[in-house]
Amino acid sequence: MLSTNIATIFLNSLSEIPAKLATIPPFLILVAPRRTRSQRSYRYIIPDRQIALDNKIVQLVCLKCQLTNHNSNSDNGFYSCESCFARESPSLITPETDAKIVCYCSTCLSDLHRDLGKELINHNARRIPVEQHKLNLFAVLCIEVAHYVAFVKCQKQQEQHEWLFFDSTSDRIHNEKNIPLVDRVPDFEKWIETAGKDNYFFPDLDELR
Repeated sequence: MLSTNIATIFLNSLSEIPAKLATIPPFLILVAPRRTRSQRSYRYIIPDRQIALDNKIVQLVCLKCQLTNHNSNSDNGFYSCESCFARESPSLITPETDAKIVCYCSTCLSDLHRDLGKELINHNARRIPVEQHKLNLFAVLCIEVAHYVAFVKCQKQQEQHEWLFFDSTSDRIHNEKNIPLVDRVPDFEKWIETAGKDNYFFPDLDELR
């Protein structure tokens, strides 16, 4: 049975549907695939520290002509212009938390700016670099019946974080009450990096199973 990583599973799932993201999600919950309830599809799944939302994952759509970044004639890029959006589509203004990608193709943006004259100085159009958007790993959750464990990234200080391990049933009292466990895992990110490079990482895990 092969091993893989979360980014590969995510990309393959979008390709099979097929589908693209229309927005930058504030968070994303990904569930590991299984053939059946008890049979896994992969031997091990490595959680990526980051997933880059590139053109393979995100679909940009021009608000005026509906051209997408996957059309063969969309090589000139896509642009955002808040002033044009507020003027052309006031009813579509959404809260910033929606992270919706509002954009125009280069042709439509040129048409919108053509007759503005001196007003153009108030328009700040910028090219949308899709590849700069990244999703950072926040937690890994493993569930088996009523028992679950989790690795969670928590803020330690401003701009600093640490990984904690939580076990819902670390021990039991008189076989009646569960005793949970919370512990620091300073090497969690190192484990992730090692898993994809070390040929002995998975065989060592097999011996512990």
